[in-house]
Amino acid sequence: MSEEVDDSTTPLLSTGGQPKVYARRWYILIIFGMTNFTQNLVWNTWGPIAQSAKAVFGWSDSQIGQFANIGNIAYLVTVVPVCYLIERLGLRKAILGCTLLIFIGTGLRCITYDKEALTWLSYVCSVLNGIGGIVPFAGPSLVANTWFPLSERATATAVSSVFMYMGIGISYIIGTEWVSSPVQKNSTDQINITADIGSITGFSSWNSEGTLFTSNSSDEEVTNLVAMRTDIMNMLYSECGLAGLLFLFSLLYLPAKPPTPPSTSASVQRTNYKESLRSVARNGSLIMLCFAIAIPNGVFGSWQAVLDVLLDPVGLDQSEAGWLGFYMTIAGGVSGLLIGRFSDIFLRNTKFFLILMNGAATLAYVWFSLMSSGIIPISKVQIYIATIIGGMLINASLPLAFEMGSELAFPVSEGIVGGLLTCLINLSGIIFLLVLLIPDIGTSWMNWFLAGSVLLGFVLLFLFPARYRRTDIDVVVQVNDDEKDNSPNISTTIKERSTIYE
Repeated sequence: MSEEVDDSTTPLLSTGGQPKVYARRWYILIIFGMTNFTQNLVWNTWGPIAQSAKAVFGWSDSQIGQFANIGNIAYLVTVVPVCYLIERLGLRKAILGCTLLIFIGTGLRCITYDKEALTWLSYVCSVLNGIGGIVPFAGPSLVANTWFPLSERATATAVSSVFMYMGIGISYIIGTEWVSSPVQKNSTDQINITADIGSITGFSSWNSEGTLFTSNSSDEEVTNLVAMRTDIMNMLYSECGLAGLLFLFSLLYLPAKPPTPPSTSASVQRTNYKESLRSVARNGSLIMLCFAIAIPNGVFGSWQAVLDVLLDPVGLDQSEAGWLGFYMTIAGGVSGLLIGRFSDIFLRNTKFFLILMNGAATLAYVWFSLMSSGIIPISKVQIYIATIIGGMLINASLPLAFEMGSELAFPVSEGIVGGLLTCLINLSGIIFLLVLLIPDIGTSWMNWFLAGSVLLGFVLLFLFPARYRRTDIDVVVQVNDDEKDNSPNISTTIKERSTIYE
């Protein structure tokens, strides 16, 4: 029996075989999606419970912000070598390594609740969790192409994104509902304050969800420290248990590839890593697409991190800003799934969907900017509509961008394309946050900056030439020639190649 090769550059079988789809693909997608969910849940552990964490462990706003930021820095530093390992080792070993890092990181936080020890253990967890996030962030399109047929690829990529958005969104609910807030002796009154801009530097590896922190209105003694500490540790134990369960399932059964590929393109041998990097660097269309998506997504994520600051002048408090961010995140995941399905049905129209979403998002944030600047009358209902629609469309564009990038770069591996795109998203967010550190710059420019970044992405999407190199291998063109009155009437129909479903 020949030894199985996990190297993702190796074809699944000879190109002469007939593609076959296996029911186990949904199990693979759930494991991969739950990895994305868990990584984002761990990444956003401390933000939603910042008030309680500061009371129990004596941390500052800056420390809590850095727990998330350290993970992002670890991502940027290690993304190139990790993408290389994904190519060399294959999906099984890559996901196993990812889930193991997250499990070890969450386990370290469970060792003790001593302030100094837990502080350093949480930093180590952030580093391990950030490195572990490279596989789920960069790999949705790789998983989709490896296991799913042409008619389901964009949908599978969108499902991975839904898990990511759910991880971020649910972390807010779990944190606030699970961990009790500080209760002061003789007073339960609390006020919300905005963390200093310099401390708000936590943003997700492809979509930011910052948290603004709170402080007690008095220096009086907090009476429920033990209860809060117990709640926090129980939450950390639960996150560790989830990460451990995910690692166990991945260890027990997670094949690197199906026995037979789901599409013809999946059987095509990919270029090696070094040649892939050179190919990507020379691919002007791919680079233009990545900038068109990364600039608005990176800016949007950082903009969302200070949403409370931006909404305060228009009459929305911190609680409303938090729920508004939650609605945008969840709506983005659901809409991405629906649009991904449409993209699977209407082949070779990915660019059209991207242009449509970015154009509508531009209008939504211009509308919001006009209201926040006082140019047009402000309405809370209109604020909700504009921000939710804009955030929904920006978040939903990401799965399609992964698929479009994979089409442009083919036969470069989808993992390398995902790594490039997520790196640029992170860099865009970093630049936006660095601008905030300029003294006395204020925040009034931020809404227009977001609207301008989405508009720039909209223009770039018009300019890049769409090529569906991967799809062209997976479809056949049926020519229909009907002769009437001696005048040939020729039409063509694009159909997916025959695929066997298990």
